Amino acid sequence: MRRTEPRRSAGFTLIELLTVIAVIGILAAILIPTVSSVRVSANKAKTKVQFNQWAAAIESFRSEYGYYPAFHSTNLVNGGATGVATGEHLFHDILAGRKRDGSALSSGAATQNRKRIAFYTFSEGDLTDATAPVPNLIKDAFDNTEIAVLVDKNLDGRIDGSDYPGGIPFVAGMKPGLDDIPTNGLRVRVAFYAPAPRADATNPQFIFSWK
Repeated sequence: MRRTEPRRSAGFTLIELLTVIAVIGILAAILIPTVSSVRVSANKAKTKVQFNQWAAAIESFRSEYGYYPAFHSTNLVNGGATGVATGEHLFHDILAGRKRDGSALSSGAATQNRKRIAFYTFSEGDLTDATAPVPNLIKDAFDNTEIAVLVDKNLDGRIDGSDYPGGIPFVAGMKPGLDDIPTNGLRVRVAFYAPAPRADATNPQFIFSWK
């Protein structure tokens, strides 16, 4: 009689299964940081696009009225603003020609943008939503609302100490180093900067509109 060999199971053995899991784990460990880095780079690029668009709107304001708009005394994009859409938000209202809820300008914004011109249309992606700690504030691509805005107040072609004798504004409790903002000023008329992701007092990294 012919002997029949026992048939081997077509499934994975335990060792093969563990090997596959280990390979998947190694690939994930390699790919996840790469994907995260790509996402951060993309958001940095998106934030710079936002800065450039806002700067262009501010330049359009100057072309129309002959001077740069005066935002909040803190020189922060969200300076003085609250989460109430009916309240005044100088940066938004002056550039949009209307309040965040769509109603007519009032107070300081109406005085500056007398013609109610819409120099920039803010999208939903530019504002924090209802789930944010403070809704209706302007944000960058990282959902950061600590954004500084500087303008060439005296129209001499650069932003320097004559425009901000009290020093440049702080964002998130930190101040950029002199390597990033030259002591002789910036050869730009409008500038923005904001803290980069995971920046802190020991790791002060920033996103600059001019770099």
